[in-house]
Amino acid sequence: MYDFTVHQKMLLHLSKFGYLDIGMEFGAPEDITQDGAAAALGITRSHACTVLIRMEKLGEVKQGLARVKNSNCRVKRKIYLLTESGQRTLDRLLAELEASGVPKSELVLRQSIDRMSADSMRAMDQETRRTIGMLCVLRRRLNRAETGVDGAGFPFDSKGNLSMNPESRERFLGTAEKEETESWHSAAADLYSGNWEDLPERLRHLALAGRNREALKLASKYRFKIADSGSADLLETVRILLGTAEDTELSLCAALLAVRLGNTGAAWEILGNAEENDRTEAMKAETLLAEGKTEEALGTALNCYSTDCDTPLTLGKCMNAAGRHSEALVYIRAARRRMMESGCLFRLEEAAEEEAAANRALGRPERAGALEMSAEASKPDLRIRRWCWP
Repeated sequence: MYDFTVHQKMLLHLSKFGYLDIGMEFGAPEDITQDGAAAALGITRSHACTVLIRMEKLGEVKQGLARVKNSNCRVKRKIYLLTESGQRTLDRLLAELEASGVPKSELVLRQSIDRMSADSMRAMDQETRRTIGMLCVLRRRLNRAETGVDGAGFPFDSKGNLSMNPESRERFLGTAEKEETESWHSAAADLYSGNWEDLPERLRHLALAGRNREALKLASKYRFKIADSGSADLLETVRILLGTAEDTELSLCAALLAVRLGNTGAAWEILGNAEENDRTEAMKAETLLAEGKTEEALGTALNCYSTDCDTPLTLGKCMNAAGRHSEALVYIRAARRRMMESGCLFRLEEAAEEEAAANRALGRPERAGALEMSAEASKPDLRIRRWCWP
């Protein structure tokens, strides 16, 4: 980016408002006041005032008085616009720089989003708005290389890290309609891969972009890891998706995650929209158990017991909670055996923990200790990136 002087920056800044009439009395943008110009250029108000007075003496700007748009102050303020002479000075400068080999793309004013008014944000070309909108909806601190954004004027610091004032981000997001915001989330989703490490961010942006089919397919692929994640953020994203389509397998995993997080209200909501079958009833039993309703949970678990992996584990957990530890061992061992036979080891460590609890209650500490070690070794590595905005 070419390094303009403050005088040249002021010419470039005011040139954007050539469509305005200096005789206007109402609705003047903040950007053409001393305060607004100072904020846009990143200089003090006194410095902006000095530059504008010098430019007025040179005949490059003209001064007027008007009320500022969206201001509660009823007093008119000084506004500044370029004269024809000022525009000619700017045109000559740009022509000379371009002729000297400075790329045309650099002959624009670098303006930070942190110093832009909402009007200036709305006035951006659509390509620039889409890029900045994408950067605004990100939650992680990505750098320029990760975003693939090239060119000057975007909110990256000298080290290439995304740097934006939170208030500016919210102001920019407030300038968009729903469809535009969805397009920003769609672009943000495509910055992330479909692996587990990037899942929280990709899944969230896909959901907020309305790309529900794609998001549901991805969430279903990782449903077991989602259940084990302990992430309230992932739970909320999956709840958004389940509100758009039915997916029983994902629903059961999401309900299990909700129970593990202590959010039984969310679990009941999810289960209320799930297909009715034995596994759904078993999950209801676990939700009742989490609410301390042991007898009701046990009755529900007994009624839905079948030949799968989940229902015997649920029944074993309920038996343990009811103090029927010898009976609990029968069902928990059956669950573990079926898991091994089927090759589906989801919740294997939980089964080991429940079996350990039953053995400890029955006075078998050595067996309990071995099972606890086995459960710990079975726990998956669910580390995910959490580099989010403050």
